[in-house]
Amino acid sequence: MEDQNARSISKVLACMDPWLRLGYTEDGLFRYLIRSDPALNRYAVVVSEETAGVLCVRYPWLRGPYLELLAVFPPHQGKAMGREIVAWMKDECCGVSNNIWTTASSINVPALSFYKKNGFTEIAQLPDLVASGFSEILLQKKCR
Repeated sequence: MEDQNARSISKVLACMDPWLRLGYTEDGLFRYLIRSDPALNRYAVVVSEETAGVLCVRYPWLRGPYLELLAVFPPHQGKAMGREIVAWMKDECCGVSNNIWTTASSINVPALSFYKKNGFTEIAQLPDLVASGFSEILLQKKCR
C-alpha cells in the first residue's frame, strides 16, 4: 500500500467506529498500514479512482487466512461492496484453506450482522483483547 493511500485511509478509519470508540489514532492506523509485515496483505479498495475502503488479510494464520481489517467507507456502504470483498476473498483463499477467520468488536453490531449474513459463525468471545472492557468476537467461515 502506498503511503498516500495509507494516510487517507487512516484518517477515515480514525473517525469511524469501532476504531474511534476503541481509541485507535490516525497515526497508529497509518503505521499499521505501512509497516513491514510479510504475512499481512493490504489492499486499498478503489472505485472510480476514489478510495472506498480497505482490506487487510493475514496469511498464514492458524488454520486459514485471517481477515484482519475490512472497512467500507460511509459513502460506499449499503452497495454490496463488503459482500463482494468477502466473495473475492473466498475465491482467493479457499483453495489453500478450509477456513476464513475474522474478529469483530462486540460493540460493532453492524459488522457482526454483516459477517453472519455472509456465512461466518461465532466461535468464541475474546475479552479485553484490543481494549479493556471490550470483547472481540472470533468468527469462522468454512470454505467447504
